Amino acid sequence: MRDIFQNNRRGKLIDWLKIDSWIDSSLYGAWLGFRDWWSGYSSFMGRFEVKGPVRALNELVCDGLTLSVAGFFILASFALPAFETAQGRINLADEYSVTFLDRFGNEIGKRGLLRDDSVPLEEIPDVMIKATLATEDRRFFDHFGVDVMGTFRALAENARADQVVQGGSSLTQQLAKNMFLTPERALSRKIKEALIAVYLENHYTKPEILKLYFDRAYLGGGSYGVEAAAQYYFNKSIRDVNLPEAAMLAGMFKAPTRYAPHVNLAASRARANEVLTNMVEAGFMSEGQVYGARLNPAKIVERRRRKDTRLFPRLGLRRSAAAVTRQGRAHRRCPHHRGSRFTKGGQRRDGPDHQAIQSVETFR
Repeated sequence: MRDIFQNNRRGKLIDWLKIDSWIDSSLYGAWLGFRDWWSGYSSFMGRFEVKGPVRALNELVCDGLTLSVAGFFILASFALPAFETAQGRINLADEYSVTFLDRFGNEIGKRGLLRDDSVPLEEIPDVMIKATLATEDRRFFDHFGVDVMGTFRALAENARADQVVQGGSSLTQQLAKNMFLTPERALSRKIKEALIAVYLENHYTKPEILKLYFDRAYLGGGSYGVEAAAQYYFNKSIRDVNLPEAAMLAGMFKAPTRYAPHVNLAASRARANEVLTNMVEAGFMSEGQVYGARLNPAKIVERRRRKDTRLFPRLGLRRSAAAVTRQGRAHRRCPHHRGSRFTKGGQRRDGPDHQAIQSVETFR
């Protein structure tokens, strides 16, 4: 019996030794295989080894690709909300624009914002288009929505002057801000502005963007668009403005409250001279062509309130706005309602004020 147990114990010991030797041989064989593979891999990759300036260039390219991929994902995080904004609601002022007419059809007052986009681009004078492009975006027909060269040029000029003397936003970027964004000064807003500008360039033609810019820009005095501004400042249509008047209007795109002629006529005329200089530098006109406009600057019309109508339009505006709001609610409740005080054209049909106001035109 003792010999049997001893033989079994010896057999078990021999089996464990076999397993241990098999593990050791397997690990050693795997190591030899890996070493051979690594040697072959190193020999193969050694053919692509670069040294000197080529290696530095290779490192730059690799790092650039890595940063580009990271930048793509960061850009996408801003692009998606920006495109959703561009497809959303357009910025419109919450105030009404109202024209008051008496029962004979005579205008007795205006209140609120002035808007007019009825003039097609083909009828806007060439001097107005050239003055705008020379001042706001000379490369408008060459860039894709963001003027990269213009942006770097503006950064260089601002750094040289140690203050903001030149804007880097393209005309399309300004339109994106006017239509969809707020005027806050933030990096995120500038990124969205650039992305929406690219979106607009891909969905609209250059003439369509230029027309939208002319219709949406604020030009002081409560007027939006070049047609409303021409009517307000010169009492004429934009179709009839001359070179000095076009230069004055184009000068107000940058800062309408600062360069509005009814606020500071001297600053407005000085700004118009800068616009004329820009037109010469851009090659749109010669110095001789703008010389007459410098000597004969634009003259604005005097706008004074009449004492007999100073109070009534204010009161009428409140009552008309409230009536329009109530009427809109009534139409939403009953689309076929016919007993409204204001028709679709804006005429008031009943009520105690019928003798005073025959028509009210309201835009929002």
